[in-house]
Amino acid sequence: MIFTDQDLESWVQSRKDHLVKMLLEMVAIPSENKPPNGNELPMQKYLEKALTELDFDTEQYALSEVVGLRTHQAFWGDRNYTDRPNLYASKKGKGVGKSLLFAVHADVVPGIPGKTAEDPFQPVIIGDRLYGRGSNDMKGGVAAALLAFQYLQEKGIHLLGDLSFESVVDEEMGGANGTLAGRVRGNRADAAIVPEPSNLRVCASHMGGAAWRITVRGKGGMGFGGEDLRNPVYGMAHLVRAIESYQNDMQKRKGFITPTGESQSPAVVLSMIGAGSFEPGMADGIPETCMIEIWVECLPDESFAALESEFIGAIRSVSSLPELAGLEVDWELITRFLPGSRAETPLTNILLQQAEEEWGMPVGAYTAPFACDAFMFNCYSDTPAVILGPVGENAHAPDEFVDIESLIKLTKIYITAIVEWCGVESWR
Repeated sequence: MIFTDQDLESWVQSRKDHLVKMLLEMVAIPSENKPPNGNELPMQKYLEKALTELDFDTEQYALSEVVGLRTHQAFWGDRNYTDRPNLYASKKGKGVGKSLLFAVHADVVPGIPGKTAEDPFQPVIIGDRLYGRGSNDMKGGVAAALLAFQYLQEKGIHLLGDLSFESVVDEEMGGANGTLAGRVRGNRADAAIVPEPSNLRVCASHMGGAAWRITVRGKGGMGFGGEDLRNPVYGMAHLVRAIESYQNDMQKRKGFITPTGESQSPAVVLSMIGAGSFEPGMADGIPETCMIEIWVECLPDESFAALESEFIGAIRSVSSLPELAGLEVDWELITRFLPGSRAETPLTNILLQQAEEEWGMPVGAYTAPFACDAFMFNCYSDTPAVILGPVGENAHAPDEFVDIESLIKLTKIYITAIVEWCGVESWR
């Protein structure tokens, strides 16, 4: 090894304030994704400036410039990509080592006020936690990657393989077209690291899933004329109970044991429910409709056809119950299907080795319990993508935070993995 563990630890710890400063600056950029639009451009400009200062060649490109993107089988949705460019940055090696790509997304889900701050884009530090929208998903991982690149620059480490960085738009909210654009465009590497928040677990696979909106329609009103009213909320209650039973059954049937001995299974998340148009405190009428939105996960090898047939089949069986007579039940897919995927690459073992050294105990590869754009690499390119990111909580929720010390560990893992994977040409 061209550096000692103690030297690396000392350097990263000495740059902790810089790491935090970068993350504070990035979280303060409200790069929200609000389909069909998004505000990623200021974040892309920030990253391009940072990478240029680290001697990367950079380019922003519009998705509309990518020939073949909209006709690709994996392109989805009617999104507006005006002023929403992807960013690609690269640093050439000597051409005799393996290439590595850091694949990140610039967008975040819309901010939600929380207890730590009314404005989720005004980050705050409490103890060893940095709070703010995007701190965990995934600007914390981005900051760790940038600091790893800075280490290589300051130490004069010249890699044999190419090192590249891709920041895409429209990853959140079921988009994925930004990541697809990079694959169609030909931005490839021998392997990729995706810094999604994985609690420092090396994830060579991840869950997939899809989101549906289910609407129950009834006959609303007050019944002054003696008409037969039908309350859709009662009908939805039967569906919710059925969905809960479906989740319990699925977790028993599809649960599996990870290589580290933990039990893991796909999740079913009822994320929204709504009915009626009256103001609170004016409950004097039956609503016309009741609606829920639900996220249903699947295993890495499960197809959309299998997931849809199973889930919708469960809804259909309940819809025919006598208790739902006179009610209409409709469902619609509100995101693309995000398949789970697996990465087959020796990079996984390198990352596991580095993670074990940081934790001081044996660790194993996990399946990330979420869907993400890694499938665009693993299913539609020859670049396998492994997920490894920081420790944190509350992604997509109020009071999102990332653990700062985990970013220190993550930076060290990234540095050693880059050097081992790409190889070193010289040491100054």
